[in-house]
Amino acid sequence: MQKLKNFDYGRKFPRDPNDSIDIFLVDLYQEHFGYSSTDNKRQYGKDYAWVLPYTEHENFYNQLMDGIVLPFAQSIRHSMMVSTDEFLKNRLGQKQNEQADFGKRLIAYEILKAEQASRLGNIDWIQHLLSRIDQQDNWKEILKQTVFLTFNYDRVLEYCIFLYLTSDKQYADAAAHAFIKEMQIFHVNGFIGSLEEIPFGAVENGKYQEIAKRMETVWEKRQNRDETEKAKYQEFLKSAQRVYFMGFSYIPDNLESIGIPRGAEIIRNAKVYATAMGLSSQNRLRISTYLDLMDFEKRNEPEPMPEIENRILKDASAVDLILDYYTLP
Repeated sequence: MQKLKNFDYGRKFPRDPNDSIDIFLVDLYQEHFGYSSTDNKRQYGKDYAWVLPYTEHENFYNQLMDGIVLPFAQSIRHSMMVSTDEFLKNRLGQKQNEQADFGKRLIAYEILKAEQASRLGNIDWIQHLLSRIDQQDNWKEILKQTVFLTFNYDRVLEYCIFLYLTSDKQYADAAAHAFIKEMQIFHVNGFIGSLEEIPFGAVENGKYQEIAKRMETVWEKRQNRDETEKAKYQEFLKSAQRVYFMGFSYIPDNLESIGIPRGAEIIRNAKVYATAMGLSSQNRLRISTYLDLMDFEKRNEPEPMPEIENRILKDASAVDLILDYYTLP
C-alpha cells in the first residue's frame, strides 16, 4: 500500500523529452498499444517522445491518465486504508471497475519488478525446507504430496523449486516446469501465472490484462466464493498429518476461504505449528483460540516438546518453524 501511495504515476503528453520516468502504462495496457515501453526504450534510448509514435496512442494514453490513473493516484494517496485489498474493495462494481482493474495491473507490475530485482541470495524457509526434503530418497513424492496454500501473488516458492530442480537436480527447464505443474501449489486469491507463461520478473511482457482478470481481492473472494474450491482445500486439510502456518495474517476471512472455521475442528487430528512473530499477546490469544493451539512465548533456551504439545503457536520466524518442527520419517 505504501509503495502505491509513493508511486510516480507520471503525466500526460506532450512530455519533456528529457523526462526519465518509465512510461509504465504502455507496459500495463499492451493490448491497446501493441508493444512495451521496454521495446521502445531499447530502440530510442531516453527519447521518450518516440514511445508513442502514433497520435491515437498518445490520445489513448492521455485518456487513461485523465479517466483512471490520476483519479486513482489522488484517491490512494488520501486513502485511510491499510492494505490494497481494502482500498480496492471500494472500487469494485459500477463505474470504478476500471480503477480496480488498473489497481490489480499495478500490483502485478510492482510484484514483477520486485521479482526482477530479487537475487534470492538470503537463505530462507524455502531453502531449509528443500534441503530437508533433498535428504530423502523419495524427495519427488514428498514435494508432490505436500500441499501449499498461499495468499500471495508472487511466485518465489515456484521459482525456488525451479532453481532447485535445474541447479541441484540438473533438470532441463521444460522438465522442471512440468514437475512444478504436477505439484499442489494453490494461490488462493488469484495467480499472476506460471513461470513458463510469464518468466520470473518479466515486467515488460507481464500480460497484465490476463493477470488482472485472475486476481481476486479478499472481498471478491467473499462475494464469489467457489464452494467447490473451498471443498477441495477442506479435503486436503482433513487428510493432513501436519499443518504449518508461516507468515500468515490469520484474518478470519482468509481462514474461512480455505475451509477452516472457528475452532478448527477440521485439523483437530493434525499436528499444527504456527508462527506469531512480533504479534501482540491479545492477537496471539485470538489466533490460538480460533485454531485451538497452545501459545508459546519466544524463549532463549529450547523448551521440551512432549508429544502432547504438537499444536503450537509460537513467536518465531518461518525459518525457526522449519528448523525446529519440520521432520520427515
